[in-house]
Amino acid sequence: MKNSCLVVALAIGLVASATCVAEEYKDGCAVEPKNCNILKQEGKVRVIDYTAKAGDKVGMHSHPAHVIYVLKGGKSKFTSPDGTVKELDAKTGDVFINGPTVHSSEHITDIHVIIVETGQ
Repeated sequence: MKNSCLVVALAIGLVASATCVAEEYKDGCAVEPKNCNILKQEGKVRVIDYTAKAGDKVGMHSHPAHVIYVLKGGKSKFTSPDGTVKELDAKTGDVFINGPTVHSSEHITDIHVIIVETGQ
């Protein structure tokens, strides 16, 4: 029981610290508005139609917890504030569920996704 309480406390702490870090950065639509079309925003939920062309770069920005649905797959590279780089080859139809995050992005190929953010 003691260990499970510690695990829950650590998980809550990680989410809370990620949220605090994310609040230090602007959201992606503010950083690079040409890529974003906000379809709907109501309360703490925002739906974004996001398109990027090969070579597009988006500076460091944050997302609250969010879901990504890939309409047109493509390759992208994401860099965290600590310099960690992740490459993603998203396929059409993929769905990604993500917690709060901070990153910059560089799109290797064209990509088109719907992003549903919660907790704005």
